Amino acid sequence: MPDITLTTDWSDKGYSLGLIKGFLVNRFPHSRIFDICHSVDRFDIKQAAFLLKTCYRAFPSGTIHIVCVLPHYSKENEMVFFEKNDHFFIGPNNGLFSLVFDDLHRAGSIPVKYKDEYPVVRSLCNAVARIVKPDPGELELEIELNQKLLIQPVVSGDTIRAVIIFIDHFGNLTLNIDRKLFKQVVGKKKFAIYFKNHEPIRSISTHYMDVPYGEVLCRFNASNQLEIAANSFSAAELLDLKIGDAVHLELL
Repeated sequence: MPDITLTTDWSDKGYSLGLIKGFLVNRFPHSRIFDICHSVDRFDIKQAAFLLKTCYRAFPSGTIHIVCVLPHYSKENEMVFFEKNDHFFIGPNNGLFSLVFDDLHRAGSIPVKYKDEYPVVRSLCNAVARIVKPDPGELELEIELNQKLLIQPVVSGDTIRAVIIFIDHFGNLTLNIDRKLFKQVVGKKKFAIYFKNHEPIRSISTHYMDVPYGEVLCRFNASNQLEIAANSFSAAELLDLKIGDAVHLELL
């Protein structure tokens, strides 16, 4: 049986997380269940997409990834399921998966039947069953996936205009500039990264300890995105920055 991961905004203070684990263990007793994250900000599909995109490849091929954030996105909701890059994915058809894969358009679907007890959990588990034991008529369920757009960095001359897209538990700030774009635009040229009224950062660090205690730095994190951080401090608090704030990179 395949491994199963869970990413939700359910936290551990309610019953939904316990319910889905109980349903999964009951129906798929030989599958291992792993938690990616249950502290996604409420209804924040962009944050959930970032976490999934960063983490899913760390699991074995064939793993089933359940992502449940904003399941009540319309009156007639449905859960979608599909295979991509030798992994399987399940979640609401609310545009979340289009933020992870830019070439994904169709998937199988399972309706959320609100007359059932625990409808969301049941529909997610039914989607797992469809993957474990495919239905011969599965292709008849193919639908168009809802699409969402991420804010993209804007390259204009010698400037990259970016935004903060994620803040982790330690206050590290992830930008929507990946390593590939940085190499294309900056390469080995001198640069400065500006944010609010703070002193710019002019170099890329490898480790948090590359700068003195409490000082700010930039580095590429595990998701290969440019990150603003501080040695042993929360950069978000130290710099008074939040998701959506603008950051400019300028070539010198």
